Amino acid sequence: MLIRSVEDRLVAVQGHQQGSGLLLTPRLVLTSAHVLGPDPAEVTILGLDGRRPVSCDVLWAGHPDRCDAALLKTRHAVAREGDLATLRWGEIVTRQPVQGCQALGFPQVQRFGDDELEAVQVPGTLVPLSGRLRGRYVLRSDHHPPSSRADGSPWAGLSGGPVLIGQLLVGIAAEDPMGWDHSSIDAVPLASIMNDAGFTAALLEHWPNAPALEPIHSPFPEDIAYEERYAKALKARYSRLEIFGLDDLGTNENSWDLDTAYLSLEARAPRHTADHGGHHTRPETQRVEDLLASRPRSVLRGEAGAGKTTLVWWLASHAACRTLPAKLSALNGLIPFVVPMRSLAAQGTVTPTPDRLPTIAQLPVEDPPSGWAGRVLESGRALLLVDGLDELPQPDRAPARRWLAELLRLHPGTRCLVTVRPLAVGDFWLESEGFEELLLLPMSNTDIQAFVAAWHQAARLECERFTDAAHARRQRGRLDSLERDLSQEFRRNATLRDLARTPLLCAVICALHRRRSGLLPRTRWDLYRAALAMLLGGRDDYRRIHKPEGITLSVDDGQQLLQRIAVWLVRNGRVELSRAQAVRQLELAMDGLRHVREQGTADQVLTHLLNRSGLLQERSTDVIQFIHRTFQDYLAAKEFRDNDSLDELLGHAAEEQWQDVIRLVIGHCGRSEARRVISGLLTAADEASDPEAQWPLRTLAAACAIGSAYVDDALHDAVWGGLKALGPPRNEREYGFLASLGPEVLPILPEPEGLDAEQAARIARMLGSLGEVALPLLKQYGQHSSFLARNAVANAWRSQPPQRYAEEVLAAMQLHDVSLRILFPEQLSALHHLNRNGRLSIAQDHSSAELRRGLAGQEVRWLELEHNSVLRDLHFLREHPEIKHLTITTCPRLRDFSALADLELQLLGLALGSPDLEVIATSTGPLPQTTSLILTLADDFSVIEQVLQVFPNLSFLGLHVLRTPSQPLDLSALHIRPELRLDVLNTEKVEILGAEHFGDRLRVH
Repeated sequence: MLIRSVEDRLVAVQGHQQGSGLLLTPRLVLTSAHVLGPDPAEVTILGLDGRRPVSCDVLWAGHPDRCDAALLKTRHAVAREGDLATLRWGEIVTRQPVQGCQALGFPQVQRFGDDELEAVQVPGTLVPLSGRLRGRYVLRSDHHPPSSRADGSPWAGLSGGPVLIGQLLVGIAAEDPMGWDHSSIDAVPLASIMNDAGFTAALLEHWPNAPALEPIHSPFPEDIAYEERYAKALKARYSRLEIFGLDDLGTNENSWDLDTAYLSLEARAPRHTADHGGHHTRPETQRVEDLLASRPRSVLRGEAGAGKTTLVWWLASHAACRTLPAKLSALNGLIPFVVPMRSLAAQGTVTPTPDRLPTIAQLPVEDPPSGWAGRVLESGRALLLVDGLDELPQPDRAPARRWLAELLRLHPGTRCLVTVRPLAVGDFWLESEGFEELLLLPMSNTDIQAFVAAWHQAARLECERFTDAAHARRQRGRLDSLERDLSQEFRRNATLRDLARTPLLCAVICALHRRRSGLLPRTRWDLYRAALAMLLGGRDDYRRIHKPEGITLSVDDGQQLLQRIAVWLVRNGRVELSRAQAVRQLELAMDGLRHVREQGTADQVLTHLLNRSGLLQERSTDVIQFIHRTFQDYLAAKEFRDNDSLDELLGHAAEEQWQDVIRLVIGHCGRSEARRVISGLLTAADEASDPEAQWPLRTLAAACAIGSAYVDDALHDAVWGGLKALGPPRNEREYGFLASLGPEVLPILPEPEGLDAEQAARIARMLGSLGEVALPLLKQYGQHSSFLARNAVANAWRSQPPQRYAEEVLAAMQLHDVSLRILFPEQLSALHHLNRNGRLSIAQDHSSAELRRGLAGQEVRWLELEHNSVLRDLHFLREHPEIKHLTITTCPRLRDFSALADLELQLLGLALGSPDLEVIATSTGPLPQTTSLILTLADDFSVIEQVLQVFPNLSFLGLHVLRTPSQPLDLSALHIRPELRLDVLNTEKVEILGAEHFGDRLRVH
């Protein structure tokens, strides 16, 4: 029997008396405890299919007066797992009446024939406030109540039946309260049942993947139904990623599951952030997901092709379906509103009203209920994902900023991520609205290898579509060989690695390597040219597709046509255009392409380009764009050069949206044209009024000089001399300009002597991204007197060869006051090269034995253990009694804390994913030597009551509220310690109880 809805899960229960229940799984049934009686013997159920009764065992039963619920297990499965529709569980958070609800069951009033059972649906309105003091939900029936019965309530038999809001189970019917003439039904909330330890234990044993409770904020049931459809539409739109190059052979499909293709990248927070009164400093460089977890609002900057949009899609598809990993679980269940700024610009607005937010991305779903988006924002459940702020024309960015600021001030609980290219807007552009800045870093060597593996794994998936098993095996074998060869080439070839620092260009290299059987390009322009030739030239020939749509275009034909569309977009400050606009540009281009005109109309040629080129796409109805803006800019640059419009380009040199085109035009230029472009940029820089205006122009001139095949000595000296004369970067923006030039910038970088701490730190951070050629200068910066500079040098270890960097740079440094972050086993094994370390931050999976070997001989006073899924004990700490500060973050398997009893800790930090204090106390007993404690709290605040039992001499407690729980933060249990100081980082605006006991000893921020 197919069970496609929650209603079909209804069963009748026969125990001490007849009741109702709900089939949770093919063998688990939820019902009322009082139906079973005080000593249940034989219990059976009967489903809606009317088949014979099925015997059950009682796994757990609550006391009818406290938790009137029971969990049964059938003695054989009554359905197949695949036949069951998804079951969702809800908890009513709103206090407003919720209409459109129902209770289901088999009551006495609904009988037929000779007292035969029949199901009933009781529609009504849930009034959650009415039963709050009794811990009940109350359902007011919408229809006329049934007549009274002399032998009891007409609703007898309904007990245990599910109470639903849409398809969400929120409770089970329990009682017909007196005084309401059978028009009211009391229900036990599902949240109350879940809070019973006995029920939870039984449920997890027999159903470990039971759904989590979803908070129900809206009193409108149509909102709940719509949100389910909206989540499916988000998943359909954003769970597939177009991976460049995966449609060049074999199939027309280049869209792959995002989880297969998604690559976690690293990002950097430009500034140190102090937590809990200065007791902790968050490392600057982490995986972007880790940084987003603790930042409700972020501006994420990244180069073209760096993965910004991919991250937005990944967040949207997983948040809507509640499948984000634990570190981002605070986003699960939020309602994502994806706002592609390019689409806003195409729709002629940059200030959409809330009701427009669900429709901007044109998802495949009907319009939402009236006012739905506003209710989502008002409840604080919105996840606003503003993608591509740089794709707005410059004059539109300030109005867009005002719109975003006003929206977030009106709805302060909204989490928000804004993506933008690094230099499109000024530093800390949204800082006044609570945004923190993040910068996506170029892919490290390890990231490149991971991307190569992911790309080829996605490519192997297409082999599953082949009906010829032998052919599929050959293709998989070829891909295995290509992956090994390319991985080895990346390890050997530093030039190739430098070309592959963004996911887009790494994908291009993977695709070209596959197509050319190992022959790879040497420059960025070789990459683009080869990619265009692959997409416009040989794909259909390789697939033996002849004259599709009746049109055949050469590579040059296709490029000429696409150039006209690209240059129109650049001139108009756009990244999208309508079909009519695209057809008009093709008509102009076809004036000089008679052999193309003879094959069809401009509209037919556009259809051919959309279907066959792989470079244009119709993202939604009447919205056409390039697959990536990089290809748009490359083709526009070619058109400017072919049309002798270099002076037009130079006239826009000061405009950020045109600068990428100028960088790319140099690869199309001959010797005299390149001199003309570079000299024009230098002239514009000389005429600029101040250094702030000179920086982008002089670094643009340098980028063009690097990309030009020929630059005479005089021009070379003018370019680099002018840039050097600007002096060291004064802020993050100028640092970003200089860093964009790569290793070529090394000769003009200053030595560290004479630089202040900020200047030296900025240069050191830049050096870390330049590869092994920067090691000699990094070694000098490692000797700088300032902590900031030396810490930046230490952080560069992640992107350098671990052993060599440890031997040549870190071994010569004073490390007693810097934070040394260790991610890889090679770094851990290289620690013996180093001097005394003050602070180590060790992330990723390392066993206790590996940590003991790596830390042997080290003197560590501050140790952080992060995101370690294999660590089970802390025995290695017994060899390091000098440790005074210890922080443990997300080590889910850690259960043995006995080593803590041997340490004289001054500070212990425990964060999300760490065991609760009861587990620690079981391992260690009280820890009187620990005087400072930092706890990161998620959903459960009851741990506060155990703090003073485990840490009897505590003088400082820092609390970081990571997620908004259903209960307030109650500090009352701590007031017995009059000297205790508390610091609460309450970004989620949780209600705090007991604050009056602490006065100025409590700081909330």
